[in-house]
Amino acid sequence: MRKILLVIDAQNMNNNAIGFGCFVAELTKSKLTGVFLENLLAEEMRELASISTYSNEIPSSNQRNEKTESNIRFFREECEKRGITPNIHRKRGIPIKEMIEESRFVDMIIVDAEMSFKKKIESTPTDFVKDLLQEAECPVIICPEGFGGVDEIIFTYDASPSSIIAMKQFTYLFPQFHEKKITILEINKENEITVRSKPKISEWLKTHYDLLNFTVLSGDPTEELFKYLLDKKNVFLVMGAYGRGRFSSLFRPSRARLVVKTTSFPIFIAHH
Repeated sequence: MRKILLVIDAQNMNNNAIGFGCFVAELTKSKLTGVFLENLLAEEMRELASISTYSNEIPSSNQRNEKTESNIRFFREECEKRGITPNIHRKRGIPIKEMIEESRFVDMIIVDAEMSFKKKIESTPTDFVKDLLQEAECPVIICPEGFGGVDEIIFTYDASPSSIIAMKQFTYLFPQFHEKKITILEINKENEITVRSKPKISEWLKTHYDLLNFTVLSGDPTEELFKYLLDKKNVFLVMGAYGRGRFSSLFRPSRARLVVKTTSFPIFIAHH
């Protein structure tokens, strides 16, 4: 892996996301590109509001620019402290359109689940993040609010091509994790006792990892996955493409908010 994009709200930077982005870049010896997004349409509306109301509470263009430049300096300094080569892309336009275009030419995107360019409070993940998960042309990592390292990789498996693609892309992008504990998790509504295609999956994974563990649970995939993850720490969760497969229901607002808020580990999502 050579090029990672970290999505940053130019006006509301998440320092935890920068810390996680630096961890991934340092781990993989990659360059880290901070994409500082500014919602041009929203800024124009603020300017109009300022003119019509003469309000001093609405930041001026100069104030917003100073804030963005300050955040860029902080990002650059944090990267350089860790020996990471930082790149800066400053994008003023429609945030989701800017990121879809950027995703075409990178290895991975890292984003904060609560990133939003709307004034109203949104559920987690936000509309921006859900759109990014659906449309990005590379794998996306939802970074945790807090991060304590990685001791275990959990591959969610539902017999779909997407779940296998996710395993492969994660493995190719993170060969550094070959000594970590690997759990292949399958959740079935039926009382199946073995992971489908287990011999083939095992044969392939053993060429990349040293410690394999298969776990099969019975019940509703969303409910069981959530309960299974509650007690987990220092794991990296890997899932198939957003919107496809049975595990995609994790991202319903009622479930996703609980998962994101009650766990402190990253979620890797790949497209098929």
